[in-house]
Amino acid sequence: MSSSRPPSDTPVALLDTSVQIDRNKMAGRSARIEQLLSQFPVTVTTSICLLEFKATLIQQCITIHDNLRLRKRFTVVRDSLLEKKHPQVSLRAHIFNNLLDTYASSFNITEEEDERLAAKARLKLEHDIPALYDWFVHESVDALLREGIACTRAAERPDKKGRVSFKPNLPRCVRGKNKTCSVEAFIRDHAEFIVPALRRYRDEVGEDASSQLIQALELFEGVVSNPQTELSHGDCRRAGDCLIALEAKGHASHVLSTNAREWEPLEQICRFEFVRVQYPDEKTR
Repeated sequence: MSSSRPPSDTPVALLDTSVQIDRNKMAGRSARIEQLLSQFPVTVTTSICLLEFKATLIQQCITIHDNLRLRKRFTVVRDSLLEKKHPQVSLRAHIFNNLLDTYASSFNITEEEDERLAAKARLKLEHDIPALYDWFVHESVDALLREGIACTRAAERPDKKGRVSFKPNLPRCVRGKNKTCSVEAFIRDHAEFIVPALRRYRDEVGEDASSQLIQALELFEGVVSNPQTELSHGDCRRAGDCLIALEAKGHASHVLSTNAREWEPLEQICRFEFVRVQYPDEKTR
């Protein structure tokens, strides 16, 4: 997939992680996003968006798959994973309700049927997990921007390869073993621009500043001050929207996201036009 720049007067929409996930959550959200995308001749996303997509939607699919494999009861796994106070419980519910397309009440299902549904859902996920990755990389946008950071965690396609379960979706980043990205150099290359801009934002907004943008600022300052710093995928996710904005700066004219708290400031800093994605039939978030 090419990441070459279109003509400067062509509107180019950057799709952040929230939009890419929502395109797979519900038909109504997907339809609304496609309506918005019809305004843009070119769409792009970035390697850090792919990293976050793997760490959220794909990772939750893997979690559900592994639980189905071990516990072998569909309703037991579904009810257990959805009653827990987990940060991704809403995303898990979307996977069960829309992606798996499998329904049953734990009050009126036999153990045999419950096991059959668990096997059916597990096999569907074994197809859907790599298919979601392939969709993101090859079909979801016109260009995946990944030459700036070249995240190795994002580049690894989830695959069982003869195993009973999927390998860890985001193993530890270890330099010389499985980390060859250039995120630290990328941050240093952009530090003269982004660090002062984030400091001004922090000082102007004060206590109302986005915690993610402040975390990104602290992370960037640490990378600049310490030449030995080696970031993990968790660090990159904590600075996610800032890194996504920097990856897309100069490539995109607009950014589509449901997340106004981070992207309204980044719109001003990186000179994007922010298009907030909202769903008319849902309560405004």
